[in-house]
Amino acid sequence: MSHSTLHQIALQEKTRREILHKSDLIPPLPDLVVRLLGVLNKQETEPQDLERLLQNDQVLVAKMLAMVNSPFYGLNRTIRTIKDAVMVLGFRGVRSLVLATSTAKFLQRNFECYGHQPKGLWLHAVSVAAGARALAKHIRMSPDDAEMLFVAGLMHDIGKLLLVTYLGESGRTPAVSVSISEHERTAIGIDHTEAGALVTAKWNLAMEIQEIIKAHHDLGVAPVPKGVAVVRLADAVAHERGTGYLPGRSPAEPWQPVDLAALGIDGASWAVLHDSLATTMDEAVGALGNLSG
Repeated sequence: MSHSTLHQIALQEKTRREILHKSDLIPPLPDLVVRLLGVLNKQETEPQDLERLLQNDQVLVAKMLAMVNSPFYGLNRTIRTIKDAVMVLGFRGVRSLVLATSTAKFLQRNFECYGHQPKGLWLHAVSVAAGARALAKHIRMSPDDAEMLFVAGLMHDIGKLLLVTYLGESGRTPAVSVSISEHERTAIGIDHTEAGALVTAKWNLAMEIQEIIKAHHDLGVAPVPKGVAVVRLADAVAHERGTGYLPGRSPAEPWQPVDLAALGIDGASWAVLHDSLATTMDEAVGALGNLSG
């Protein structure tokens, strides 16, 4: 093994240790959002509990109401209060709403070194989240699981938030023929799936979400958990469409037959479902793409 190779491995390990041990690299969620998520996790919570917490943050309320009244949600009446949102979406749906509105600012940063256009990571995340929820509903997963997978889809690339500075400083551009995870590990010693699990753990999100994020590029896992298969298929469709990427920069990561098998979907059904997911993603991007972070 050459001296230069040993030096590169040493640098990778140094960077990896730095990222793993510098928790201050992970931006905290706003205190209000942390309290909201805590309240939403309690079974005894009532809609008025949320309204009390939100009464002093009308900006967050306005963003949440703008999102829930967007065409993406397709509701047949206008939602004017958080109480109305709870009645229509349930607490799981409101949790998705809180996380989407509060994490948009992190996903709308400059991720050009990953091949993303301005706000591109947000557009990609919205696509995957919407696709994951729609796919979960199609295979008759519970409403709670569908909302959990919406959040997992939204957060699946959140690890890029920790790595973007290091990757930019490396000066390396990912080749379309090489997976993003492989490029990250080569350039800086850690990939965004591992980093994403760190972020969501600090944010105290559900363990299922952390596990899906950590496994969404791991093709060696068998049997494939349904949640991983759902998010990975939605991710593959979004990559295929290039949503959120600069021309020619979307990764070539096609959908995997093993994921279809995990969900009990045959090839003919997937052809139809694929087009339906693409339409859902377009609607989500049109409705939520300009959500201000």
